[in-house]
Amino acid sequence: MVYYAPRYYIIFYLTIIVLCVQFPILSTSQEIDPSRVRARELGIIIGSLPTGEHNAITDIPGVKVGHVTLHEGDSVRTGVTAILPHDDIWKARLFGAAHTIHGNGEATGIARINQAGWIESPILLTNTLSVGAVHDGVVRYIVDRYPDDNIILPIVAECYDGGLNDISGLHVKPKHAIEAIQKAESGPVVEGCVGGGTGMRCYGFKAGIGTASRVLPQNRGGWKVGVLVNSNGGRRHQLRIDGVPVGTALEDKQLKPGRDGSFIIVIATDAPLTHRQLKQLAIRATHGLARTGTPSTDGSGEFVIAFSTANVFPRSTDNGTFKIDMVVNWQLSTLFQAVIEATEEAIINSMTMATTTTGRGGRTMPAIPLDQLKQVMKQYGR
Repeated sequence: MVYYAPRYYIIFYLTIIVLCVQFPILSTSQEIDPSRVRARELGIIIGSLPTGEHNAITDIPGVKVGHVTLHEGDSVRTGVTAILPHDDIWKARLFGAAHTIHGNGEATGIARINQAGWIESPILLTNTLSVGAVHDGVVRYIVDRYPDDNIILPIVAECYDGGLNDISGLHVKPKHAIEAIQKAESGPVVEGCVGGGTGMRCYGFKAGIGTASRVLPQNRGGWKVGVLVNSNGGRRHQLRIDGVPVGTALEDKQLKPGRDGSFIIVIATDAPLTHRQLKQLAIRATHGLARTGTPSTDGSGEFVIAFSTANVFPRSTDNGTFKIDMVVNWQLSTLFQAVIEATEEAIINSMTMATTTTGRGGRTMPAIPLDQLKQVMKQYGR
C-alpha cells in the first residue's frame, strides 16, 4: 500500500528545507547545553560582594546584550555580540573611558572615547578580520535611523578566532552587526560559545562570552557594576581560579601551545562616575584579569571599555552647560573591588559555560571538565 502524505505536511517540510538553505546560521545547542553551568553553580564564589539579579552586565538598568552566532558546516565558528548602554545611545551620550592593557589588537572608537570623555555608540565584539564589516553594519544602522544626524564613531573590538574559524572567509557581514543590535535585550545573558565568543578559547580550554555583576552595600552607595568579557587568551599552565592553580592540575602534556590571544572587557555601572573615574575603574579590571593567571604577553591585545548610565549628556543646552552627579573619590574603592571580582568571575563563566568545539581543519578545543574542576577546587578547600 502506498501512503500519500497530506499536502499541508509536504508544504510544511518544503518550507523548512527552504528556510534552512536560505538561513544557514545554526546551532543553538551550544547555547543551551544543560551540562554546562556557571561558576557559582559549581560552588566557586569569587570575592565577597553580592551579585545582581542575573549576575550579568544587564543588571545595570538600561543595558542590553544581543548575539548573532555563526556556526555553519565544518569551519565557520564566529559571530557578533552587541552591548547597548542605552536604548538610544546615539542621542543619549554617557560618560565613558577606555584603557589599553596591551595593544596587539584593535578596538575602534577608543581614541574618541578618551578624547571626548563619553560614548555614543553600542559596543560590538567580533573576530579580528571582521572589524570592518561590523563597523560598516553599525554605520548603516545609524544612517538608517538618523539620516540627517549620523556623525558617530562605532566601537568595535576584536579577538582572533582563526584556530577554530575560517577567519579568512570573512563570514561576518554588516547585516550580522545590525541583527545583533536588534536582538539585544535585558535579563539573563547567554554565555560561552555564542556571538563574538563562538570561536574563542581561553587558557587552553574553549571559552567565549562571560559576564558577572556586583552590588555595593547601601552604605557604600548601593550601586551596581556589571562586566562582560570576550575571553581568548592565556596558556593552560597559567590558569588560576580563586587563587587555585587549576591550570597546572589540569595540564595536558599533549596540548600544543597556541598563539597568545586577547581579552575584551566591557564594564557598566549605574554609579555616577565621570570620565576620569571610569578610567580608574577600567584600570582596576586588569587586577581581575591578572587573578586568572595571564601576564598579558607581547602577543596579546587587551582592551577595557567602561561607561556609566547615571548621567545622560544632552546634545545641546540653552546656556552651553549642564549639571551632573558625581561620586566623591573616597567612594571609589568599593567600586574597584566590585569590578575586580566581576571581571574574574566573568572570565571563569566564559569557560564553564562553553562547550567542546570542533572547527576549521578538524581542530577541537575541549571545554574545561567541570567534574575535575570541582575536585581540584575541593582539594584546595574551595
